[in-house]
Amino acid sequence: MTTYHGSCFCGAVAFEADGDLSEGTMRCNCRFCRKMRYWEMKLPDPSGFRLLKGEDHLAETPLTFPEGTDMHHWFCKTCGTRLWTQGNIEMLGGQVVMVCINALDDVSVEELAEAQIYFADGAANAWENPAPETRHL
Repeated sequence: MTTYHGSCFCGAVAFEADGDLSEGTMRCNCRFCRKMRYWEMKLPDPSGFRLLKGEDHLAETPLTFPEGTDMHHWFCKTCGTRLWTQGNIEMLGGQVVMVCINALDDVSVEELAEAQIYFADGAANAWENPAPETRHL
């Protein structure tokens, strides 16, 4: 387990997240993830996320998801950097926090290159299945 430090491009928002890139990351082929170039790491424990500064700079992308899902996608309203997603996602085991890999400040290029990526088929509302095509993700 590593404590990663993350922030937005302009520095208004900063956070810490306890996770492990070697446990894998995820990209998805759904419309939202494709447009946002979303690449995330699910934290093993949602309490491992700590906002350090910038709550007043946060904005949320409102989304409608299948019944029983409560997701909140947070970004910096000053510079637009995607930061994390949190919510209650039954198919992922309940309460989750997933940090955007692009917002992590202290991850080496080598760690990023070695991180395993699961490509989910969110476009078919079947996140548990691999996406049929991933070259564009």
